[in-house]
Amino acid sequence: MNRPYTICHILSALDGKITGEFMEMESARSVSEEYGRIRTEYQADAWLYGTITTKEFTGWRKPEPDFGTEVPDGDFVAEKQAPLYYVSVDVQGEIGWESGTFHKAGRPDAHVIEVLTEKTPAAYRAYLCKHGVSYILAGSEGLDSKLAVEKLHQLFGINRLLICGGGTVNWTFLQQGVVDELSLLIAPVADGNPDSVTVFERSPLLPAGGPAVFQLKNIERLRGDGVRLVYTVRKVIR
Repeated sequence: MNRPYTICHILSALDGKITGEFMEMESARSVSEEYGRIRTEYQADAWLYGTITTKEFTGWRKPEPDFGTEVPDGDFVAEKQAPLYYVSVDVQGEIGWESGTFHKAGRPDAHVIEVLTEKTPAAYRAYLCKHGVSYILAGSEGLDSKLAVEKLHQLFGINRLLICGGGTVNWTFLQQGVVDELSLLIAPVADGNPDSVTVFERSPLLPAGGPAVFQLKNIERLRGDGVRLVYTVRKVIR
């Protein structure tokens, strides 16, 4: 296989929500700790997140595009042998990185790779180069998930990739046929907020496509009355 084995590893409420006040509740805390434990046990080479999730992690910091520096065509590899990579989908070039290393309490440091497209402004790419952030170009107009994961494998040696949300990036990679497995942890709470993001959400920029079919691989009871369901992806109807 010329791409990483790709696992969508997600924590949700009983009603499928992956964001909301329930995350701060005592009832969800034990399952959240289990989520972190399992994420580490996967020993993945990289963790991938969507734009909104990364903005939350980086405090909604805005970038300062570099209009005075030209960048070469193609991808930019700042570090190719990191022990762990943080991959961020950011096709519009909206995330403000201060360095090429992602720091977050309770997690190991990781080298940052941005997933862009040919349409991402050159000034933003120059900004990433200046701060030592790697990037790959995956798609001319919209995101090409298949090309993205192939480049992550070829350029950085990534053989196991965890997609950790949000809902849009989960569905985009699933719909484009590059998700192999789903690891879904369910906390014993419900959110009910119609505006909260769910496990899978289609971007309005993508074609409707069809549903995905999964095959159950394992069921596990977790601390705090949580449940973990592990599925392989059987088929995605396009």
